Amino acid sequence: MENGDYAECLVISPARLVVKYGDPASSNCSSDTPVQMGWEATQGGTALTDKKVKFLNWSVDSVTDWNIKTTCFTEGGQCKKQLNITVYKLPDSVSMTGPSGPMVEGKEYEFKCLIQKVAPVNSLNVAFYKASAIGRKTKTLLYAPDVPRQTTKEPISGVYPLLWSPSRGDDGAQLWCSALLGLGELGPQPPPEVVSEPFNLAVHSCSCQAAGSAMVAVFLLQLIHWL
Repeated sequence: MENGDYAECLVISPARLVVKYGDPASSNCSSDTPVQMGWEATQGGTALTDKKVKFLNWSVDSVTDWNIKTTCFTEGGQCKKQLNITVYKLPDSVSMTGPSGPMVEGKEYEFKCLIQKVAPVNSLNVAFYKASAIGRKTKTLLYAPDVPRQTTKEPISGVYPLLWSPSRGDDGAQLWCSALLGLGELGPQPPPEVVSEPFNLAVHSCSCQAAGSAMVAVFLLQLIHWL
C-alpha cells in the first residue's frame, strides 16, 4: 500500500485528544476489512494481533509522557495512522511583581507576571488586567505580551513583563495578570485560566511643575532682596 493511502487504510477515532497530564486516555483504530493490527506507542502499546480484526483499542490509565507518540499499524507496517495527542498542565502558580513603593503619575514602571510550570507553553495566553478603585466591573486589558514559540512539550516557567505608566485616576486601583491555556474546541471549556493575586496601586500626583514654580518664586524674592 502506498504512503498516500495511509489515511484511508485505517481510521482512528477520536483522531485527536487533549489530555490533562495524569488523566486516562483512549482511542480506537478500525479497518473496513479484517487485518492484523497493533499499537506502537511510548505508553500503552500493544503487539500485532494474532488474528485479523476490524477494531483495536488503545488506552492508558494515566498519561505521563509529555512527548507521547501513538501509532496504529497493520501487519508488515503496510499501513500506519498516528493519533494526535496534546498533553497539558495548568501552572503551579501565577504571581505578579511591581514597584515596591508609591508610583508617580506619568512615569513608566515595569510589572512582571511570573508563571511556574505550564504546558504546552505554545497554547499559553498571558494578559494583564486592571480594575478601577470605584468600579470592579471595569476590567480592562492593558497588554497581552507575545509568548515565544517553543519546541518543548514539557512544562516550563516564564517571566512576562509589562511597561506601563499610571495616571492620577489609577490610585487605589488593582492590577493582575492571567495565564490562560487556549487548547481549542477539544480542550476544556471554558479555557482554563489561572490569575495572580491583585497588585494594589498607589499613585501620587506629579508635583514637579509646582515644585519648580516654587523654586523660581523663592529665587526671585531673594534677587529682589539683594537688589
